[in-house]
Amino acid sequence: LTVPQSKWTDDEPIPSLPLPLVDPNHIAMGSRHGTMDASLSRSLISLNSVLPKIHADSCGMAQKRCLALIADLRQEMPTISALYNDSLQKETFPIYGSSATSVPPPLQIVSAKAVKSESHLLLERSKAAGFSGRATGVMATFFNPFDNKKKQAEKKVQPTLVAEGEERAVLIEFANCLSVPLAIPSCQVEFKVRDSDRIKAPPLSFVVPAKATNFAVHFPFFVLDTSASAKDKGATSSTKTNDDDEEESVVIDVFEVIGLRATCLNRSFFIPIGESEQQQNPQDDTAESLEKQVPDAASVYQKSNHNKPKKKEEQTRPAFEAVPSQPHLHVSFTTSQTPIEDGTTVPVHLSDGEIFTIPSFRLQNDFGPSGMGIMERLQIVGVGLPGLPEEILYDTDEMAAAQEEEEMTDSDDGEDESTDFEELMEADGLPPLKMKAICEGLSLENINDKSKATGSTVMFQVAATHDMGNQLANGGNVRIRFRYRGRSPNPATEIWRKREVSLRIIRVKGPRISSLTFRSDLSWGSSYSELCQSLAKQKIQREQVVTSDRAAALGNKETPPAPALEYAEETEAKIEDSVLNRVGLDTGVHVSGNDVVVLMAVANETNSTIILSNRKGLVGGFEGSPMPTVRVTSGVSVKIPVVIPRIERIADDDTVADIATELVARTALQWETEAVDEDGNKNEEARNRRRRQGRVRIPSRCLREIIAEHQSFAARICKPPVSIKVSVTGKSTGLGPEKQLMVSPGTPLDAHVEMETADWVPKEIMANCTVTVEFCCARKGDTMGRDNGARPYIWCGQVMRKMGANDTDKHHRARIAFMESGTFLVSACAHVCNRNGTGTEETWWAPQAENVQVSLPTPSA
Repeated sequence: LTVPQSKWTDDEPIPSLPLPLVDPNHIAMGSRHGTMDASLSRSLISLNSVLPKIHADSCGMAQKRCLALIADLRQEMPTISALYNDSLQKETFPIYGSSATSVPPPLQIVSAKAVKSESHLLLERSKAAGFSGRATGVMATFFNPFDNKKKQAEKKVQPTLVAEGEERAVLIEFANCLSVPLAIPSCQVEFKVRDSDRIKAPPLSFVVPAKATNFAVHFPFFVLDTSASAKDKGATSSTKTNDDDEEESVVIDVFEVIGLRATCLNRSFFIPIGESEQQQNPQDDTAESLEKQVPDAASVYQKSNHNKPKKKEEQTRPAFEAVPSQPHLHVSFTTSQTPIEDGTTVPVHLSDGEIFTIPSFRLQNDFGPSGMGIMERLQIVGVGLPGLPEEILYDTDEMAAAQEEEEMTDSDDGEDESTDFEELMEADGLPPLKMKAICEGLSLENINDKSKATGSTVMFQVAATHDMGNQLANGGNVRIRFRYRGRSPNPATEIWRKREVSLRIIRVKGPRISSLTFRSDLSWGSSYSELCQSLAKQKIQREQVVTSDRAAALGNKETPPAPALEYAEETEAKIEDSVLNRVGLDTGVHVSGNDVVVLMAVANETNSTIILSNRKGLVGGFEGSPMPTVRVTSGVSVKIPVVIPRIERIADDDTVADIATELVARTALQWETEAVDEDGNKNEEARNRRRRQGRVRIPSRCLREIIAEHQSFAARICKPPVSIKVSVTGKSTGLGPEKQLMVSPGTPLDAHVEMETADWVPKEIMANCTVTVEFCCARKGDTMGRDNGARPYIWCGQVMRKMGANDTDKHHRARIAFMESGTFLVSACAHVCNRNGTGTEETWWAPQAENVQVSLPTPSA
């Protein structure tokens, strides 16, 4: 037993003092007469112990016996003492148990609240379009400084929306003041409502455990659907169409729980929830008429603060608002008749650039228990998309307005729409996920048609950007929300419901472009390497001649520094970092054609074989060997030769072109898994299985880093600053295969070259550059540049010529004679040097070389 006590009321309470509880029955068993004498009792008190006057078992048996006698007594009494008779006069002596001298029942209400429904059954109120800005009263614009205080003092409970014909419940927690279980044979909820017949609440029976403090009981109830009776009343009173009647019709049907009518101990009690009406508005002065038994105190003894009783919190009454019957939307997969339950998660496996098609959903309207829940509007919203908290994917009102404004086309528009959806994911800076709803055949007529058991179907696609990576902030949790509404209680209010399907985005591996290699030649047999080898040999020979001549002229003295370096030190002006200004600054050898060849390595990291395709044309291949599609097995990386046009350095809007964006768009490919079954066979079952699809492209972020680090990237992929054309004329014996000139050894031929500057090159940049045109010849097939000491050909005239920016004549001619038989290539290149560069030189070859077949003349017959 724990005894808290205090010496004085003003002192703080002393700590709890534990004392032993001694059972006198056990002590009395050792005495002679079975009772404890006084001396033993005094000794126990001196030991600071507590002696109960009665045993706990005896106390419980006495209490049960007392309750049984009271129950028997009240059964014999004809008067129900707990019910107050309103017909009694005030002068009449009050009956025991009336409101004036009522003894509280042993059953007490601790709390009462409305039971929250499932998420898909919750009702949400919103203002209709056109009613959001309407003032609520005449003094709505008047500032009242006491308005907030008044609202805080009232603390009104927000009514819970209840649809007619649907069952709801009230959760009430009870406390039992008795130490024995209390049986409640009948307990019914009572509401404060204008028409009590509308609400049906069945009575319940239960047993409250002994000394219970929070025994919870759910009391169900439902509101009858009065739409049919309202129509009958409207037909009889159709003549009243005034504005006053219209304002009166907008009435909020709110009712609240005022208490319980409980039966216990063979008596009927009304247990109010919160403050009763008689306590709020006291009108019964019966208690005042009775004489006071205890006089008023002359003074009040002030107690300390810790002994003051705490004020109990006022109980709140659950309030409800009845609205017309609402629809119930059932969502299920088309392959199953079982509706999707709340909390069901659909996994979505996505890789970068993949488009995932979710299995089709079936939408059906249950019309509610009353059968009057007709759906009037449906919205499909994507929730949880990164960067877009909520995105409306479909709306019946917007679709109806669009159909009235313009006619819907057939299949072509569907293809264009899907194409736009895929190409939309090619742009940079977009959110990592995008969702699309395919609602062909989805309409409210099909959903509300009771004769159609199949309902309407809808399909969803989720697309991931190519740089999705780990950008999913919420862990990849996305929801599809079906938001719909039925009839409204008044024109200014809309009642909505929602049902959600959760999606779990799981990132998996997919195809990717692992590397990119540029080739300067446009075909495997272009002999580009032979020409480059011959050009390098000519340069070495020319430097040897210049070095020997300079050493002989200076008498074998030290060679002075090159004047190009001295000139470079004088011009230290920095040029602007732009693709238009990078002319002659990037050392390299290129072909001045309109196309460039890229070897693109595609790695298939999926578990299935994929088929690569290109919506704009071929996947790759050279001229004469096109590749419309490419099949890549799982775990294999292939290199695909792709011929793409060079990128214009000036865009259509007269701005500097974005090289990364253009290159990504021109090398993007579509991929789709091959339709095969588990055994690798192509059959009808394999075609019906879900096939993964998407787009693979170069990572934009990685490509921009490469372009920023390597400035020579522009010369490889962009339009050349110069264009070169080569032609060979002379006396030939005829044309061989592939339009080759056929000549005999020793026959001279004239080589012509024409150089032009591109229009996009700024004049100030070109004025700071020098262009040197050089002829070159190589034997076809001689990749190592081998010779036996003899010259297979001889150039006559100037092989090289410098051309300035202001030169009007940009043509050059030289003569060549072949000394040996064989197939030779005659071409020319332009060396572009920028004076701001330190020894840099760009070499641009002519896109096509002339083939010459040298052979001895055949003797005539």
